[in-house]
Amino acid sequence: MDPVIITPDDVAEAVRRAPNWKSPGLDGLHHYWLKGFVVCHAVLARQFQEALDQKSLPSLFTTGITHLVPKDRDSTEPSKYRPITCLLTIYKTLTSILSARITRHLNSNQVMSRAQNGCRGGGRGTKEPLLIDAVIGKVVKRNRRNLSASWIDYKKAFDSVPHTWLKRVLELYKVDCTVRDFLGQCMGQWSTILCHLGQRMTAAENHIRIRRGIFQGDCLSPIWFCLSLNPLSTLLEGSGRGFQLRKGGTKVTHLFYMDDLKLFASSRSHLV
Repeated sequence: MDPVIITPDDVAEAVRRAPNWKSPGLDGLHHYWLKGFVVCHAVLARQFQEALDQKSLPSLFTTGITHLVPKDRDSTEPSKYRPITCLLTIYKTLTSILSARITRHLNSNQVMSRAQNGCRGGGRGTKEPLLIDAVIGKVVKRNRRNLSASWIDYKKAFDSVPHTWLKRVLELYKVDCTVRDFLGQCMGQWSTILCHLGQRMTAAENHIRIRRGIFQGDCLSPIWFCLSLNPLSTLLEGSGRGFQLRKGGTKVTHLFYMDDLKLFASSRSHLV
């Protein structure tokens, strides 16, 4: 991957893509103001580049605020709350720039498996997997062929990826070493503050450290998560199994949408 040089145009593009009034983090700053104050883009670009070169950020930038949204009324069970983490607008702008550069590197080198439909630019989301499902179903029914399929859902997928593997996968796919070191340093500082019904439940000096999983709300997190699962796609595609639509054609081994995995095989024994 080419070295990352952040320019004011990168900042302007990252800010342009962001929603105006999405809930901010501890800074309380909305993207609307960054879009309006164009003069600050050059300053942000310079400061982002300095942080990248120095491979460090102040801890405030890597601290989120997690709002606990109840699924049911008057519930006292933690499992009945949906946590939504809001991060600093400035931090999300920086990770949006890095995400765009990393995505460009992955696309130019055709790193990401075609089976992964999550985080694909210009994709149709779940429509493409549904169309592939429909075609396979029609082929099986028309030609009276055997088909075995299996669905796998990772429990707490975003929260269970080890940080050691997140660092390793950046190295495997040749992400720029400066970016790797910077993200590794930020990862060691990831923390959050719990907030329930507008009241902060965590003291400022007792932040909850995030020692495993992806940083929720981070612009880089979705593509980083998909990248961490990409070696699994490589192993499945190289297994020689799957469902072949026609003789001599490509085998469809699996479909991914983020962490939702569907396996295809010509017999049940091949799914084991």
